[in-house]
Amino acid sequence: MYGSNPFAAQDGWNAGNGQSTWNTSVPPPSIFGALPYPSVSSALPGAITLKFMSLSPTILNCKVMGPRNETYFRVVTDGGHTVLKDAQGSNIALLEWRDHPTVEARGLIAKQSMGQWLRLSTDRSHRFMVHNGVGYSWSPHDRFLQLSIPGSYDVLARVSKTYDAVMLELTPHAIQLGLLELGVLATILLQCGKSID
Repeated sequence: MYGSNPFAAQDGWNAGNGQSTWNTSVPPPSIFGALPYPSVSSALPGAITLKFMSLSPTILNCKVMGPRNETYFRVVTDGGHTVLKDAQGSNIALLEWRDHPTVEARGLIAKQSMGQWLRLSTDRSHRFMVHNGVGYSWSPHDRFLQLSIPGSYDVLARVSKTYDAVMLELTPHAIQLGLLELGVLATILLQCGKSID
C-alpha cells in the first residue's frame, strides 16, 4: 500500500490528519511507542553558567567568562605552575605540577595533594571533595560531570564540554554554599587531562 519506504506510512498518516511532514513545530510521534519524544536536556534551574574559553591549548590557559560575557577568572600556566586569578588579577589558587601535584587556594584549601583534595572513590566511579565540613561528590551522568552531596538527588553544579569550550553550571544553592571558586578549580583539575593522583 505504501511501497517499499517504511516511512511513507507516516506521510499518509500526516496527510490524513491535516498535518504536513515539514511542520517542525510539532515533534513527530515517538518512535519508541508510548515513550515521550526525546528532547535536549535543559539547564539547571536558576544556574549561572561559566564558560572556560580561549583554551590555549587546554583549560590550563584560558578565560572563564560569566553572564553578560564578563571575565570572572583567568587560568594561567607557566612552567610547572598554574594560577587561578580573579577578574582583578589577584591570585585565588595555585596548582603545582610536580611528581606529586599539589593544590592550594587562599582561605579555601590548605596546600595538599590534588588527589587528596579530589579523592577518587574506591570503585573509581566518582571523586569526593570536602568544604566547610560537608562532603561533595563529582560523578558522571549522561554527558555531564555532576556535583552533589552524597545521598542527595539535588545537582549543585555540572560540567559539560563542547568542541571549543568547557561549561560549568552552578545553582544558586551551590554559590550560597561557597562553591563558586571551588567549582572552577575542580573543573580545571577534572578537565586538564593531567594525572592528579
